[in-house]
Formats: sequence, structure tokens, C-alpha cells
Amino acid sequence: MPLVTESTQALSAHAAARRSWRPKLLQGTAASLTMIVVLGYALLATLYSIVTPAWEAPDETEHFSYVAYLVQHQQLPVQHLGQLGEAHQPPLYYLLAAGASAFADWHDVAGAYQPNPQFIWAGRGGREINVALHYSDESPPYRGQALALHLARLVSVLMGAATVALTIGIGRLIFPKRAGIALLAGTLVALNPQFLFISGSVNNDNLLTLAATGAWWQTLRAWKEPTAWRAWFYSSVWVAAAMLAKSSGFMIACCAWGALAACAWRRRSWKLLLQGTLALTVIPLLATGWWFLRNQRLYGDPLGWAIFRQIYAAVQRSGPVGWNDIRVFFTTQLNSFAGQFGWMDLWAPTWFYRLIRVIWWLGLGGLALFLVLRGRHLTGYQRAALAFLALAVAAQEAFMLWSITHFNASWYQGRYLFPIIGPLMVLLATGLVGLLPRAGEWFVLPGSTVLLVIVAVFMPLRVISPAYSWVTLPSWDTWFLPGKVDASFGHTFRLAGYRMQETADHRAITVTLYWQALRTPDFNYSAFVHLIDGKGQLVAQNDHAPGEAQGYPPVVWRPGDILADPHTLALLPQHPSGTYRFRVGLYDWQTGVRLQLDPRGTATGDFVMLDLLPQRGAD
Repeated sequence: MPLVTESTQALSAHAAARRSWRPKLLQGTAASLTMIVVLGYALLATLYSIVTPAWEAPDETEHFSYVAYLVQHQQLPVQHLGQLGEAHQPPLYYLLAAGASAFADWHDVAGAYQPNPQFIWAGRGGREINVALHYSDESPPYRGQALALHLARLVSVLMGAATVALTIGIGRLIFPKRAGIALLAGTLVALNPQFLFISGSVNNDNLLTLAATGAWWQTLRAWKEPTAWRAWFYSSVWVAAAMLAKSSGFMIACCAWGALAACAWRRRSWKLLLQGTLALTVIPLLATGWWFLRNQRLYGDPLGWAIFRQIYAAVQRSGPVGWNDIRVFFTTQLNSFAGQFGWMDLWAPTWFYRLIRVIWWLGLGGLALFLVLRGRHLTGYQRAALAFLALAVAAQEAFMLWSITHFNASWYQGRYLFPIIGPLMVLLATGLVGLLPRAGEWFVLPGSTVLLVIVAVFMPLRVISPAYSWVTLPSWDTWFLPGKVDASFGHTFRLAGYRMQETADHRAITVTLYWQALRTPDFNYSAFVHLIDGKGQLVAQNDHAPGEAQGYPPVVWRPGDILADPHTLALLPQHPSGTYRFRVGLYDWQTGVRLQLDPRGTATGDFVMLDLLPQRGAD
């Protein structure tokens, strides 16, 4: 009998040991996966920030101008009639971006904004989606204002990474034993193409989204320990950051105060209400009061609202909101919440929007079933937390509906819902996997993650990048040229390299030269490409001004511009087999005088010889 008892005790101890290490293992796995999700997001957002051409994210020109003003004038910008911009915005995001971009040489205008007169929203009848003209000096390796822009974009990427981590934190607070829900919620945020696109741009929405997500997370933590006034104090710090990020941050403050009031009512505690109200009020007032006083002094009202409405009179709604406006609003909002790039003028493929709708319907339908079938098994805290997230989503959407009664379709953008992207994705993730057994979460999560990663990578490489035309070539195009050259002509042109491509019938060959402007040329010089046989005799030639065919002749080049200059030469059947070479140079077509090579280089004279062609007729 003692043997049986000892054996039973040993088995029980072994089972208890297994139960004790299993949660620790799952917790360690969840922590590792959280780090993978956050790092994966950071890599993808950095990719978006590099691939998206400068200024091609919504309002990035105005946001960057705010940063530039802070760096160059060491003071806040002021709203003026007739001047569009972001001067009405609170300054916290721009101060952080200015601090990062101060390391760039702002006196170097490389990559500076050059407006595109044919931009579709420029009001000149143009049909092009790019708001700016793009030149070589805005591509890597970055320098000057291009570097300043990308340093500021990096600040946004870091804010997005923190938002993803906090979203996972919200999920773990509500479902501490269902790590799959939290990880899926973070993944849905991290792999949202529109979130990645905005997070890779200069835009104060990124700080508002981070501060709002932090406020939701901390408020839920405060709900767990409502009598600890420090918890509400920490919530107030996030609220203050939101209000200093964007004027609409007051919505986050209203939600936090509402959560406090509900908690105090539930506990019937006037003390909690008083202490929490003080914590949620004093810090935001101390942090933002100076901003409202400044607006009152400058514009006559604490929000600067009157002058803002005058400046942006063109985007104000001229009539009442109809049912068709509501339909277009929700459709545009859903599409652009998931992926509508550029200045709301670059759409993703149709299949993407269908996929998003399937995910939303599955998530929302699953959430409803989850609440019906499992709602009674949730703790009081879980029910209150889910209700709080739903009310935060409803409050932000109500604010957007109120906004469109004052402003036109420019206010339909889905990115204005990013302050509640964390709560929204936690609710969606709950619906997608909440009804599954715990083991089922770990089957759904990898499959959905792979699908979302493929979509998230597809957008910058196959949708965003191909959509924008460059007047000149990005610098990296010359890094992979098969033929490398470094020859300077007249201290003005640099021949960086070349490519050759012969036709299948061997009747012609195209030699593409890659020219870089060392300075702006003073004349539309012509480039010549001579085909020379083994005896030095001219066999064929092709001459024209580089960039002429693209409508970008040399006299309009900017220093650093790189252009591809193709020259096609006929290879006639009567040309005998043998060794051929190409002779390349530049000349003044009016006088015939050639530009001389820089004597400091490896070659001298007025031309360079390119690599030999293979022997013709060898096959």
C-alpha cells in the first residue's frame, strides 16, 4: 500500500511539474514571438519608407515644412491666411522629428521638394499621381534634405513599432491565457499595408496613434488597479502626449475620463473619481495649457479654429451630408484603412480589397459568436475591457462622422481611424480565433501571418514603386551596371557606366550610357557613340543630346542627376567578322568642339573606349 501511495505521489508531482513549466514555456514563446512581430514590422516599415518616393505620402510636404521651420528658425510656425500648411498642429511630433533630422545638412538642397505641375490635385488639369518631381539626389545614399526626410521617417517607424508592441500588450491584458489573440492582433496591425505606409512617412498621425494606443493600454491596466492613483497618472501622460500630437487627441482624453467614471461608478467610490480626475486633468493641462494660451493670444481662440477654417475654406462642406455621402465615406474609409496609397490616388489591386472584406466579415462575425457563446465565461474585467475597446472605436468613428458634416471627402481617409487601430485589431483577432481551442490558435497564426506578409511585401514592390516615374534615375541604378566607367568630361558630365544589348538577329546593338551631372551644363551638348573596327575605322555612329528623348535636355539637369542615354547602332551584314570597340564622348553640336576629359582621371583626350564586343561570326 505505501508503494502505491508513493507511486501516486510521484506521478502527481510529475504532472504538477509539467503543468508548472508549460505556462512558462508558452509565456517565453509568446515573448519571443512578440519580438519577432515587432522586428518584422520595423523591417517592413523601413522598406516602405525607402521605396515610397519623397513627398508621396499624404500631406508629407506640409509636415516636413513644419520640421524644417523648427530646425531653421528655432520657433513654432504661425498660421497665416493664404498659406496652407500644418502650423495649426501641436508641436510634439515635429519636435521629435526635428531632433532626429538635425543631424542632416539642411543647407544642402539635395532631395528638396520640387512640385509636379501635372499632379492630379494641383488644379491644372494634370492626371499624374505624383505630387513631386523626382531626381537622383533623393535616392540612397541620402544627403542634405533627403537625409533629413528619411531620418524623420525613421522616427515614425519607431513610433509604429511601439504601437505594435502596445497592441499586443492590450491583448495580453485582456486574455492572459490566450497569447494567440494578442499576437494575432499585433500581427494585424504590423502587416496592415496602409499602417506601414503611413508609419514610413513624416506624419503626426504616427505619434497620435502611438499615444492613443498607449492610453488604451494604460487605462486597461488602471482598471485592474483602480485605487492606485499612479495608474491613472500614467494614463494622463499618454493622454497629454496625444493632445500634444494632434488636436483630435482630446478624444483619447474623453475616453480615458469615461473609463475612470465607469470604474468609480462600479465601485461607488467618490474618492477614486476625485483622485483619478485630478490625475487625468492636471498633467494634460500642465503639458498642453501653454499651447491653448498661445493660440488664444495669436488667433483669438484657444484652438486657432477660426483662422484654420478660413485657410482651409476649400475643403469645407458646402451642403448637408446625404446618404450617398455616408456610403462613400464608409467605403473609402475601409479601403484606405487597409491600403490606398499616395495622396489617396493610388489604389491596390481589387483582390486586396476583397480579401480585406473577407477578413473583416470573419472577424466581426466571429466576435459576435464569441460573445454569445463564450461571453458568460468571461471575467468581469474581460467583459468591461472589451466594452471599453468597443466604445473607444465607436467614439472615434462618431468623431469622424461629425467631422464630415463640416469637411468634404478629404476627411474620409482611413488613417484617421489609426488612433483606435489597437482596440480594433484586438476585437478582430478575438473574433478570428476566440472560438478556437488554444492549440488551434497556433495553427491559424502562422498561416495567416504568411499570407499577410506576402501581401505587405507585395504592395511596396509591385504597387507603390512602379507607380511613380522618375525624371532621372535613382543613384543605386549605377551600382549594378555590367560596364563600369568613371570618366569626367569638361568638369560637367561624368560617365558612370554603360550597358549593351544586341538584337536577336544581330542587326543592331543598343549602347546605353549612364551620365551624371557634376554641375548644371551650360549647353545641350551631344553625346556620340562610334562603332570602331579593329583597324580604327568608323563603322557606325549615333549622336544626340542625353535626355533629349525624355524631354530633359542637359541645360535643365541638376547637380547629381543621373540619366540613361540609349544609342542604337545598326550592324550591317556586310560588316566583316572581327573585333569592334565603342568610342564615346561629348561635343558642342554648333562648333563640333569636343569636351575634354578631366586630366585628373585615368584617361586623357576627348573620348573613352568601351569594352570590346564579342567577335562577330564566331558562331
